[in-house]
Amino acid sequence: MIATGAVIVIGVAMIVPAFTQHQGIDNRGMVMLSFDISHAGDKAASWCKDLASTLAAHKVVKATVFVTGEIAEKSPECVTSFSSNTGFDVGSQAYSYVDLVSLNNNYTRTLEEVQKGKESVDNAGNLNSRLFKAPYGKTDENIYSLLTQAGIVADFSYVNHYNKYEGGQFIKYDLKVLPGTEDGFELFTIVSNDANFVPAYPQEPVPLEITFDNSMEIKEIDKFLSELGTSPYNSKIRFVSASDIAGLDLTAERRLQ
Repeated sequence: MIATGAVIVIGVAMIVPAFTQHQGIDNRGMVMLSFDISHAGDKAASWCKDLASTLAAHKVVKATVFVTGEIAEKSPECVTSFSSNTGFDVGSQAYSYVDLVSLNNNYTRTLEEVQKGKESVDNAGNLNSRLFKAPYGKTDENIYSLLTQAGIVADFSYVNHYNKYEGGQFIKYDLKVLPGTEDGFELFTIVSNDANFVPAYPQEPVPLEITFDNSMEIKEIDKFLSELGTSPYNSKIRFVSASDIAGLDLTAERRLQ
């Protein structure tokens, strides 16, 4: 057990330095492109297909998507368009993208939202997804118990850390989250230009998560990636998935029984 930081408990965690496992000698800054697919509608499937094509066109071979169970059931393409790529992670966002904290301490209903969301994503892609992001980023003290019962081991619900299950508890690791917008790109260039962003090996920089959602037009995402690809900061980063950051296999293909 790591001695530094503040311990929380089976629901809780201890704050530790980010990404303490070394991933070889590649010390470029880690950037996870993250896509929240939570807006239901007739265009969800086509948006997901267009996103997959756009990422392929920019040679993005690692990224992470979070899908609600409801969308996974109605538009399984929002899972299969990415689960077929071994560099991509697919996580769940509950079933109906409801604010889990607003369920008035109805633990059974909240657990059902989390479990059904995971099951729907798993069934759509024949997966065992162990990755989660709370709707609206809202959680309370019940989140650790809920995720444990649902078989989820990584929680990317927050703006300054993620939680990883290990040693019988969830532990907090540093993560910096930026919006995938024009303002977000400006913030990204500021962070990337910081001499501390890519420290000398064997130190590790704090991973960056750049978030998008399916209310955005694909052309906006394409523009962001185009600007990133031609920026002087591109050589300082490497795209990673949630599995890479957490050091776990979070999106495993489900074996036939």
